Amino acid sequence: MEAIAAVSVFIGQSLVLIGLLITGFGVYAVLKLDNFYARSVVTAKVEAMGFVTITVGAMLISGFSLVILKLLILLIFELLTVSASAHAIVRSAWISGYRSRTVTVTPEETAVREDTHG
Repeated sequence: MEAIAAVSVFIGQSLVLIGLLITGFGVYAVLKLDNFYARSVVTAKVEAMGFVTITVGAMLISGFSLVILKLLILLIFELLTVSASAHAIVRSAWISGYRSRTVTVTPEETAVREDTHG
């Protein structure tokens, strides 16, 4: 029985680590993207995915207790609200008239930029 608990804790810790990595890569992606709408999509998806893996990992680490019920309620509430809130934010930006700018770089400009930076 102790072996099952040890494996459960190990899997839970692994899931927490994976969730932290997902969140870290998501922060990096948000910093690299230049479009508001792309940032919004990445933020919503990464936040949900990272939160789910971290919460499931915490459930496995905590063992069979009342904490699992609390985490499950928190997980369900988060999954119901994250996509709706991201949609509401993006929709309000679109309705208010915000449009993303697209920057087109020609091959000549790329060559000039590479010459000046390196």
